Amino acid sequence: MIRVICRHADGAVQVDVPTESLPALLADPANQVWVDMQASTDGEFKQMLATVFHFHPLAIEDAITDLHVPKLDDYGSYLYLVFHTVNLGEEPMDIDTEEVDVFLGANYLVTIHEATRRSIERCWNAAHHVEAGLARGPAMLLYELLDSQIDTFMPIIDAFEEQLEKLGDDIFHSHETERDLLNRLLTAKSSALRLQRILAPQRELLGRLSTGEYKVVPPHVRMYYRDVYDHLARLANLSESMRELSSSTIETHLALVNNRMNEVMKVLTIVTSIFIPLSFIAGVYGMNFRYMPELDIWWFYPLIWVVFITIPVVMLVLFRRSKWI
Repeated sequence: MIRVICRHADGAVQVDVPTESLPALLADPANQVWVDMQASTDGEFKQMLATVFHFHPLAIEDAITDLHVPKLDDYGSYLYLVFHTVNLGEEPMDIDTEEVDVFLGANYLVTIHEATRRSIERCWNAAHHVEAGLARGPAMLLYELLDSQIDTFMPIIDAFEEQLEKLGDDIFHSHETERDLLNRLLTAKSSALRLQRILAPQRELLGRLSTGEYKVVPPHVRMYYRDVYDHLARLANLSESMRELSSSTIETHLALVNNRMNEVMKVLTIVTSIFIPLSFIAGVYGMNFRYMPELDIWWFYPLIWVVFITIPVVMLVLFRRSKWI
């Protein structure tokens, strides 16, 4: 789906403009145009980006291919940017990211994405662009979209952090199987790493927009990008702390597993130590020899049982005094 909004020089806003009108609208620098491409085919992308906007082939290739990393390329008359959105995944402790490609020109903005974005839908109406949005230029519209999208990051990251803290408690009290718990731990670490790999480069990208001298970004707009940069900087630092927390949680879990294994081994060792002398005595008098004088004494069988009982008791007392148990 390709849709177009145009704010004409006289201030009139036209929504869902036919794409056939784009070349004429873009030819007039007084018009402000926003083109949104959602879940379109590669052929539609290429035709629109190449024949109407005449973007560089490398930028078009990047736009139709998932890069999995934020980036900013300056082509002089326009900028090509890649941002990522963040959402909670379907599985516990999972975070999904989605790429959003952007072309920013002097009088146009092109956004490319797969799923519906609330930040875009909120601005997709004529009333929004009367005094805001395209009324202040494509660079300010991009700021509005980024600011709205990043505002949604905090609740998602807070929810992930809450799940991560709960997971830290679950390693002590959970009744899950070892396999399920370890799967949640590894998913949490993977999500925290993915989050950091997205937010840290995205922060640097906003830093370049707020300080760099790009022709399509007016000087008065850069301070707004600086505000978004500050928000991303806090989120990036938070993602770093969550990555460290997830790693320490895994290390704690493995230490607990090893400790439980040591406790089991200690109990088995104590049991083995107790039965070694008992097995020796039983083995000696269980041998099938004909001449064993003790076998003819009537009280020897009760004595053997006294020995069998005394040995474990004495050994348990010694283990207790040595603080082995």
